[in-house]
Amino acid sequence: LGAAVNVWLEADLTAHTGQVHDWYAAEDGLDLRALDDDSATLAAAAGSAEQALRRQDDQLTALAQAWQGRGAQAAREFLLRHGGAAQQAVVAVRRAADTVAALRDELWQAIDTKVAVTERIEARCAARRESWLAAARTVRTGLGDRDAASELVDTQVKPFVDNDIGVDWVSAMRSATAAVTDAYAGAVAALTHG
Repeated sequence: LGAAVNVWLEADLTAHTGQVHDWYAAEDGLDLRALDDDSATLAAAAGSAEQALRRQDDQLTALAQAWQGRGAQAAREFLLRHGGAAQQAVVAVRRAADTVAALRDELWQAIDTKVAVTERIEARCAARRESWLAAARTVRTGLGDRDAASELVDTQVKPFVDNDIGVDWVSAMRSATAAVTDAYAGAVAALTHG
């Protein structure tokens, strides 16, 4: 089982030359500030629509007091139908504003979590980075004490890559990707089925 897990993790890190970069930069095209602006614009539109609906309701009350008879009744029925349609529009715009705000928050949290995990893992090896890089150069070039460098790579670098990167970091990248996918799916469902 351990060998199968190592092969699986290696594929997540080495499927192609830029695999690690691709995991980390998968959300580079997201513009969370644009989502923030869209949310604010939709919220303002919902507020305006709600205000217009209140005005319309006030006018319906004024109409009932000022006009009586069959013509007034027909006008009231028309305005009530119009008010029902306007209410549906207000609800839809408010739902869109809330959905975009929730999407922005969920995406922000997923990306922040991914960055925080990466920074924590980086901090765990910061003190050893220079010695690890020197050992890797020695192993790669053959210049220096190759036996000591190989031992350092085997006892420190490989376990770090297998555990901290291959397990912790890759899991965080997968979780972030799943969170982003789920956030978009949830937003689409809220807008289409809400």
